[in-house]
This record gives sequence, structure tokens and C-alpha cells, in this order.
Amino acid sequence: MKEIVARIEKWMSAKELTAPELAQKLQMNRSTVVHILGGRNKPSVQFIVNLAQFDPELDVRELLTGAPPPSLNNVGAKQIVNDMKHQPSPRLSHKELIVLNADGTYKTFVEQQ
Repeated sequence: MKEIVARIEKWMSAKELTAPELAQKLQMNRSTVVHILGGRNKPSVQFIVNLAQFDPELDVRELLTGAPPPSLNNVGAKQIVNDMKHQPSPRLSHKELIVLNADGTYKTFVEQQ
């Protein structure tokens, strides 16, 4: 989860937004955003959706996984899907599972060794 928050902070820095400014633009409580960025609360699915609606250029896949968005310049969508099936991204951990709940919350499960 820390990685997601770090990517949110990096995005905020690129957009030159502070936590209070982001909260205002997302029409959220300032303390909620501060608690997410401080690690006290996990970012909810609704928070991620709000970010995506605020900035249409934000790639949610990249925000959640760290994987860069696929390029459609020279390859069709079918090929991208095939590549994703047969070639796991080196940035993704296969030992971590994120379960999204219908109420907008989620849980992260990490394989124990």
C-alpha cells in the first residue's frame, strides 16, 4: 500500500498539489486525504475513482501497480492482452493479492514464506 501512496504523492508533486488543495479539488475532507497520504488510512476505491475523474490523463493501472500504460502505437489491443497473459510484468509482485470489496474498501494479502 505504501507504493500506491508514494505514486499518488509523486503524481501530486507533478501536478503541484498539496494535500489540502487535492482534498478541495476532489471535494473531500482535508483530514481524509492527509490520513491517506500519512499512511493512517488506506486509499479507498472511491478515492482512486475521484483521482481518475479529476485527472483524465492519470493511468489508474500505473497508479495501482506501478506498471507503465501499454502503448497502442504499433500494437493492437488484442496483442497487448495476449502479451499480458503470457508475460508477467517485472514490476508486479506475484505474492500480493488485492481484493476489492463492493463497499469501496479493499484488503491486501501478502504470501508468507
